[in-house]
Amino acid sequence: MKNYLIVSWSMRTKAMYMVLECLRDLQFLIQKFFIGVADKFVISNSKFVIIYLSFFTLHSNAQTLTLRTPHFAIGLLSNTDSISGVQIGLFSNFANKIDGVQLAPLANACTTELKGIQLSGVSNISTGVRKGMQIAALTNVCSENMRGLQIAAYNYADSLSGSQFGLINFCIRHPRGVQVGLINYSRDTTAHKIGLVNINPKTRMDLLAFLGTSSKLNMALRFRNRSTYNIIGMGTHYMGIDEKFSGAIYYRIGQYFKINRRLSLSGDIGYYHVETFEENNDAKPERLYSLQARLNADYKISPTLGAFMSLGYGDTRYYSHNRHYRSRLIFETGLTFNLRNRTTEEKTLPVKNSPQRMPSLYEDMQKNSIFAFDNPENKKKHPWRAAIETFGINVAVQSFDRFVLNADFAQINFKTIRHNIETGFVWDNDQFSTNLFAHPYHGGLYFNAARSNGLTFWESAPYAFCGSLMWETICETEPPAINDLMATTVGGIAIGEVTHRISALVYDDRKRGWSRFWREFLGGVICPIGALNRIISGDAWKVRHEYYKYHDYDRLPVHAQIGVGYRYLADNNSLFRGEGTPYINVALDYGDPFNEEERKPYDYFTADITFGLSSNQPLVSSIHLLGRLWGAPVRTGKIQTEFGLFQHFNYYDSQPVKDGTSLVPYRISEAASAGPGLICRFPSVGNLTRLEQRIFVNGILLGGSLTDHYNVIDRDYNMGSGYSAKTSTLLGFGKYGFLSVLADYYRIFTWKGYKDSDLETIDPIYLNAQGDKSNATLLVVSAHSQWNLTNRIALELTASHYWRYTHYARHNNISSNTFAVRMGLVFKL
Repeated sequence: MKNYLIVSWSMRTKAMYMVLECLRDLQFLIQKFFIGVADKFVISNSKFVIIYLSFFTLHSNAQTLTLRTPHFAIGLLSNTDSISGVQIGLFSNFANKIDGVQLAPLANACTTELKGIQLSGVSNISTGVRKGMQIAALTNVCSENMRGLQIAAYNYADSLSGSQFGLINFCIRHPRGVQVGLINYSRDTTAHKIGLVNINPKTRMDLLAFLGTSSKLNMALRFRNRSTYNIIGMGTHYMGIDEKFSGAIYYRIGQYFKINRRLSLSGDIGYYHVETFEENNDAKPERLYSLQARLNADYKISPTLGAFMSLGYGDTRYYSHNRHYRSRLIFETGLTFNLRNRTTEEKTLPVKNSPQRMPSLYEDMQKNSIFAFDNPENKKKHPWRAAIETFGINVAVQSFDRFVLNADFAQINFKTIRHNIETGFVWDNDQFSTNLFAHPYHGGLYFNAARSNGLTFWESAPYAFCGSLMWETICETEPPAINDLMATTVGGIAIGEVTHRISALVYDDRKRGWSRFWREFLGGVICPIGALNRIISGDAWKVRHEYYKYHDYDRLPVHAQIGVGYRYLADNNSLFRGEGTPYINVALDYGDPFNEEERKPYDYFTADITFGLSSNQPLVSSIHLLGRLWGAPVRTGKIQTEFGLFQHFNYYDSQPVKDGTSLVPYRISEAASAGPGLICRFPSVGNLTRLEQRIFVNGILLGGSLTDHYNVIDRDYNMGSGYSAKTSTLLGFGKYGFLSVLADYYRIFTWKGYKDSDLETIDPIYLNAQGDKSNATLLVVSAHSQWNLTNRIALELTASHYWRYTHYARHNNISSNTFAVRMGLVFKL
């Protein structure tokens, strides 16, 4: 809904126009509900200050009469064509033209040159900046000429004629201006840069692996420009080779001289930060710093391989009082590996309006006949068969628990069933993975019993609820759990629909032999109930030459990839005390959010699942599912915008780091959540081939967060409800790769607490507490990049920071944070 309020200097005139506008808005609200747009009614008079209020803006056929640009705009997701003044969004702002100020906690966007200030908590985007400023915590993007100032952790400008201040500054052209940051990059070599690392296309990047007497085992990156170089690296066992680990991170800057084609001499000075992980004492303090100087000789063995030796001197001191700790000579030797950029042209997406040959009638009939969903047999619905299978799932699982595992909770009879019904629902104390992953997965089995029997998305949802209700009241001796009912139903719908659709990508009824066997096997791993129904119907082995494909990639494009690599999880935010583990990541983008023809639930969704290959950490370390339930296009000028209702399922799990403290790094769950969201795609400008901004605001029916006190049976976390806000900015650089910055904010309220006396007098099974009465604020900030090595292989770099603040009603407040980084290779399927 949109409305204009006319504010004059006369209170009587002001009241009259406010009443008139409220009546007009009420009329349109009744006609169009909240997705319609009221007529814009503005009287142009210099005495009036125009205030523009908005909630969500969708397209409308209403006639528009705008005689004056609004001066002040306020909204949840504020959207206006142009504004000369101030635009405030409770979550985000969008404007085609702005001469003033945009202020929002998440994101600001302007589709033309910005004249003014963008101020946000996460990201700012504009198509050019003219005499303006972009200030954000994470990201600023200017897709054309930036004549102003950018301040953020990451700044991007296509052409920089102003200044960038940030941790990472990136521009393509740099006619004038300056970059100030830790890492500065520009395509030209005449740019003015002030930073620890300055990079241009002629910068030679080398990977250094070496041994030394300072830090014993070292890995570093060296950036060589015309005559100077920088080195950033880390080393281990700074205090000596013993059973006690110590480490250092360092930065070195120097100058080199080429003697001939293969030999060069150089000198540098460096700063080392040293961590000993000992209790602070004079013999071995907890932290030290060191100033070091070196002379180096490099010899190039081949274009990619070299060797070097270094001789230097280091002075190590205490941080607290700058007192001398030790001094010693330094000797180092190692190898250098030149890092070359190998990029290939990326696949170009088809242009919607490009001329295409119309398929013949025969081709059209042939295309329609190859898809299994066009088979008349597959269009039949079998609701009773689905109900029997849902019942059978519970019987099979309960029998296994009772007769194979001999579990106490499975020894049911009519007395236990009656007791459960009379007791009613409670909050149970199962472990984190059981309640917030295993139960939603179980709900997906119920859901797919219906989906694989021909029922639609909404027709299948009650099966997840009824299957869970049966299990909770009948199949266990313990009282039914309300959290299980919510997680199994709502989370099961998300997992069930995603696995149902992914399994359809695997099946192909034309195949025979081992190819057919592995497809059926993989489909069964992804969606077991769907595979069971294929066996029952005989589809698992039938060979067809029509109705053999189960997915139409032209209607619903799919982009999938598998990443493998190494992940480091810090212990209590410590740089050198943590745990490294291999990982496998599976990511998938399903459908096109801007396709106006495919509008069924989950015709667009994303999935990102990470598995940890460690005996100490959970096998499933994270799951992120996002599915569109309903959507509609938004008319916002040049920007493609999709407004919709989205379902979210997010799951983060970890265990205390091996040989570290007993602290759990993080646990976060959003098992049952949905809310509105915006997906915005900006036009390609300059070197940015893709620029997207996504914003979501959700209500959380059931979530989970780590607790510092509650520890009953298997539970060391709180459950509750609340809300979340998420934003992501994606920058595509054509054939080179992409960079994305994400921020997820969760607020979870644990309403139902307990008393200490309850733990002594009440059976824990009947405690019926969500956990410690509290409210938790959780923030996850991630930067993810992929850089193409070949057409199908890319290098992946990801860094994430996890922050938690919990306000307890009966305990002291607790704040904690940690981080994780990962690097690996991505294989595009």
